[in-house]
Amino acid sequence: METSNNNSSIYIIAQWGPEAAERCYAPFVTGTTAQAQEVEAKIFLMMDAVWLVKKGIAEKVTAPGFPPLPDLIDTFLEEGGKIEVCSNSAQFRGLTSDQFRDDRITIAGAATMVDDTLNYDRTMYF
Repeated sequence: METSNNNSSIYIIAQWGPEAAERCYAPFVTGTTAQAQEVEAKIFLMMDAVWLVKKGIAEKVTAPGFPPLPDLIDTFLEEGGKIEVCSNSAQFRGLTSDQFRDDRITIAGAATMVDDTLNYDRTMYF
């Protein structure tokens, strides 16, 4: 059965960090899959998920059956995806933007998250 996708954007909120390797993949697999289907995707990392974009951390996260996490993150960004890091979560963990693996990753606050949740066609939580 063929279906038509009328939705053109998806907002992904992720909370899991390196302690839950398999769950770390969900936002990036979903984001890159959406991009492959020509759906705009943005990922908002909060809580322990903020660690995933610190230089050197994604390289330590592995799960059988998944491609390397750094490759997924890089592909997502290269395909035009946006990654934002929760300002409070980053501050709580002493994480600053100069520690991020890529300068396209930005810090955003709760107001941005709320606005994006309201403005994107669909929101997913991981």
